[in-house]
Amino acid sequence: MDKNYTKEFQKEILKRHLWIGGISIVVILIFYFMMDYLYNGVIVNGIQNIFGWNFANFILRNQKLVVFITILIALMINFLLVEFYALQKISDVFSSMKILFQKNEKEIVLEDSLKELENDLNALKKESIENEKKALKEERQKIDMIAYLAHDIKTPLASVIGYLCLLNETELPEDLRKKYTNMTLDKAYRLETLINEFFDITKLNQGYQNLHKEDISLLYFLKQMKEEFYPLLKQHHQTLDIDVNENVSLYVDAQKMARVFNNIVKNAMHYGDEYSSIQVYTKNDYSYTHIYFQNQGPSIPQDKLDLIFEQFYRLDQSRSSSTGGSGLGLSIAKMIVTQHHGFIKAFSHDNTTIFEIILPHKDQV
Repeated sequence: MDKNYTKEFQKEILKRHLWIGGISIVVILIFYFMMDYLYNGVIVNGIQNIFGWNFANFILRNQKLVVFITILIALMINFLLVEFYALQKISDVFSSMKILFQKNEKEIVLEDSLKELENDLNALKKESIENEKKALKEERQKIDMIAYLAHDIKTPLASVIGYLCLLNETELPEDLRKKYTNMTLDKAYRLETLINEFFDITKLNQGYQNLHKEDISLLYFLKQMKEEFYPLLKQHHQTLDIDVNENVSLYVDAQKMARVFNNIVKNAMHYGDEYSSIQVYTKNDYSYTHIYFQNQGPSIPQDKLDLIFEQFYRLDQSRSSSTGGSGLGLSIAKMIVTQHHGFIKAFSHDNTTIFEIILPHKDQV
């Protein structure tokens, strides 16, 4: 730690030394100026009554020694009182340290002069608890990933096996055989897609994939994507409307960012209304390019909106893996955007859903 946590505490110790030392000096000065009265009168008489004349006579004949001893005692008292205070506060610090390892919301409370140390220890405890929660969450996500993947793979795999058994064991008319072959192939492709998505999200989680960034024209990029989506858009009776200035460019990994846009558009198609448009538009500020994908459809409740980027989360839980997505698309999109030091958000209200992708300008990376 680079911080000097004891700086204020040292000042507090010095302040107490000065206070006790000042009081001692005042007492000694009073004793010095009233020595004749106190020393030859009250003090010596008191000592004589308690310890006898011989000891009182020794005190009387060694005034300088007595004054020296008095000053020495004052200094010792000063030292002992301040050291006792310091040890007590240090003991309080060590006693409070056990709170650091307690998994609760109780905070460490220290001396005001150790406020900075108190704040950092409480921040460290909070961070430790959050990291532990994060580790448990990641562990649960890994278990869930395996469980979801097994469930999603099971359905198309069972279909593939079923159709292959029919093709292998049954004499079928050529047209029916062709139909079953096509259905088997579709399920096999679905199975391949699920496995590829699983590998992709595993690589993204582990940070294996490097980015190969380049300058791209956003308008050209989106137009190319629109052409690729034309058959699906037509099937859903939807349109993709692009309102982007031709001068807007991005510094991204084109292949990975294409996947982000594809996943968001697919999501908009699946959950958007028929005969509606998916609108894409942008806004620039000093540091970021904001890209918006807006579609018309049932609003997403806030509790679901908070989970929409979680792995394997589907808005419509009744969708099977064959009719709906794998629940990995938006999670993969978020990971890729995060790799680009960007952000992705979702808003939904009044039957309008907007996905916002925020990417830094090239000079901000």
